[in-house]
Amino acid sequence: MKEVRELMNIPSVAFRPIDPSLYPSDINKLPRVQKRIAQVLTKGSASPLDTSSKKWELGFLLAPKAMLPGEDSLEKLSAVQFSNTAFAPDTDISSKSAKVVTTDETTIIPAALAFRSVGYKSSAIPGLEDLNVPFDDKLGIIPNDPYGRVIRPSGDLDLGAVHVPGMYCAGWVKRGPTGVIASTMEDAFSSADIVAHDWESGVQFLHSDADTRVDRGWDVIKEKLSKNGVRPVTWEDWKRIDAAEQERGKKVGKEREKFRDVEEMLKVLDS
Repeated sequence: MKEVRELMNIPSVAFRPIDPSLYPSDINKLPRVQKRIAQVLTKGSASPLDTSSKKWELGFLLAPKAMLPGEDSLEKLSAVQFSNTAFAPDTDISSKSAKVVTTDETTIIPAALAFRSVGYKSSAIPGLEDLNVPFDDKLGIIPNDPYGRVIRPSGDLDLGAVHVPGMYCAGWVKRGPTGVIASTMEDAFSSADIVAHDWESGVQFLHSDADTRVDRGWDVIKEKLSKNGVRPVTWEDWKRIDAAEQERGKKVGKEREKFRDVEEMLKVLDS
C-alpha cells in the first residue's frame, strides 16, 4: 500500500483514475486493505492529467492477443493488440469468483517495450488421479471448497461433490494465478487452519478411520522419506535455518540472506 501511495505522488507523473464501475457501488463495504486501495486508485494522483509530462494507468478488461511489429522492422515492437473483455452477465463484481467473457471488440495500444508478467497456470502432477484427486485443466486448479478441501463429483446428483479424504490445496492451484504474495499467504493460512480443524474434529484422513489415523501420520511419512534418502526438516530445524539467514543478512545490511543451495542450508543443522 505504501508503494501505491508513493507512485501517486511522483512529481509531473499523473495516474488516470480507475473507472469506479469496476468496483462495487459501495467500496466502504470492502475489507479494510481492499477499501483503502480502491480509494487511492479511484482518486488518482496528485499531478493533474492535463499538465503532467508523463501519464500512466492500469488497464482492465483487456486480454493480450498479439504483439505487433513496426513497419520498418519485424523485430521491433510497435503496439500490442488486446481483445476487449466484459464481466459475464449477472456476475457479482465484488465476488472473488467474478467471471469475464471475451467480446468481438479489440484495442490496440502503441508500445515500444513489453514485460512478461511472472506467473503461471498450474498443471496436473502425474499420479494425482491415482490418489482420487481431480484436476481442472481449463482453469488450472484442483477443484476445492471455499476452505481448500479437495472435492470431486460423487456420481450422485443428490449428493453432489464430496471431499477427498485428507486432501487439501492452497495458492494458485486452489484459486488460479491471481493475487499477490500477501493474498497467497493468507490463503495458505486459511487452508492450514482447516486441516488442523478437520484433524481435531476426527475427520477421515486418507483411507484410514478417525480412530486409526494416528498410525498413518508423521511417523509413517518420516520412515518413507528416510528410505528414499530425503532428509525431513522439523519446525525447530526451520527456526535454526531462519536464524542463520537473518544473521547472514546482517553482514550485508539486509533483513536476511537466503541460502540458495540446499546442501549448504542443511549444513546449518549439523553445526
